[in-house]
Amino acid sequence: MNMKENDTKKGYDGYSAEDLLQDDFFIASMTNPTKESENYWSKALEDGELSIDSYLFARYFVESMRVRSETLCDDEKEDMLMNIEKRANTYRRKRRLMFRLYFSVAASVVVLIVAGWLSLNLRRNVDEVSLTKIEDVKLPDHSAENIQLVLSGDESVSLEGEEAEITYKDGEIEINNEKKDIQKPVRKDVEIAYNQLIVPHGKRSSLTLSDGTRIWVNTATRVIYPVVFDKKQREIYVDGEVFLDVAHDDKVPFIIKTKTFSAEVLGTSFNVTAYETDTLKHLVLVNGKVRIHIPETEKDITLLPNEMMTLEGRSTNVQTVNTEYYTSWKVGVYQYEQESLRNILRRLSRYYGQEIVCDPKVASLSCSGKLDLKDDLAEVLRGISMTAPVSYKYIYETHTITNK
Repeated sequence: MNMKENDTKKGYDGYSAEDLLQDDFFIASMTNPTKESENYWSKALEDGELSIDSYLFARYFVESMRVRSETLCDDEKEDMLMNIEKRANTYRRKRRLMFRLYFSVAASVVVLIVAGWLSLNLRRNVDEVSLTKIEDVKLPDHSAENIQLVLSGDESVSLEGEEAEITYKDGEIEINNEKKDIQKPVRKDVEIAYNQLIVPHGKRSSLTLSDGTRIWVNTATRVIYPVVFDKKQREIYVDGEVFLDVAHDDKVPFIIKTKTFSAEVLGTSFNVTAYETDTLKHLVLVNGKVRIHIPETEKDITLLPNEMMTLEGRSTNVQTVNTEYYTSWKVGVYQYEQESLRNILRRLSRYYGQEIVCDPKVASLSCSGKLDLKDDLAEVLRGISMTAPVSYKYIYETHTITNK
């Protein structure tokens, strides 16, 4: 986006959130940001020309609309825009109630988009699972807030609580150390049956597979896996973040597949972060040996203990790291060292499933510390505000971090 001279000189003194949401330059800055536009808005906030509350609310709305519409097809986007335009017309006719009406419209439109996005995204993910030769995977109830175990048949089990421990053994399933009569053992003369585990925001789970491999599953993650493994290879599919302690079997390799790469091991421990919505993916090896294959570039990478492979687009990098910073989430702790506040808040937002808005002036702050993910989000953010030069507020149902 090229910033016109008259745009840069335009004043926003006294602009409310609804004024910003009708301003072409503001919308363009939020949807297609550049270094120049970010500097412009940072200066406007720093000089006190623009209310931080108005800016953050308007920005939150634009970003919510943009993020939730990224995976929509053209027809869905057109319907979405028509809905927005209809509400905008109503909004203009009732200008006296502008802010209240706009907030209501924003909330209703976002709810509609979220519902459409979840449905489309789940359908799309199942299509992509063809990479792992998994077919006819039952879709989960995306409206549920509990951990869900979706079986290969028509049965779906909702698991209450913050965490769940699931174990497959001798054709039976144990949940939190209790045997559940929810699926018969798979016959050897039929195709492999696949189950899937869906862990929503704010929850974690552990999963012990039929071969003894244990998987810790982080928040907002989906794992698809066979009830009983094939005799030639062990293969699972992951969208999200998991830590694996793979049972050693030198005759049957274990393969973990994501949308962008696969990793093959015989027996090892490693952490995979591969959310499909994130541009940056990484794999951290704790012990053993991993061979990573990236189909898009036909590149193979071998990792040794304490090494991390990062993948962004077609670019890869391998470096030595402290693995504890990438695996402590298993026990409900988030450790970080010299990490930007922007990345820290992004991870917290995903974990708790709540929006966190960060003032651009403090987003690049480098932070080190440890957070207890068992605390509620407000408590965690207050803790950050006490150790870093930032302030914490709760504005328009949004957690907000600003400069002190």
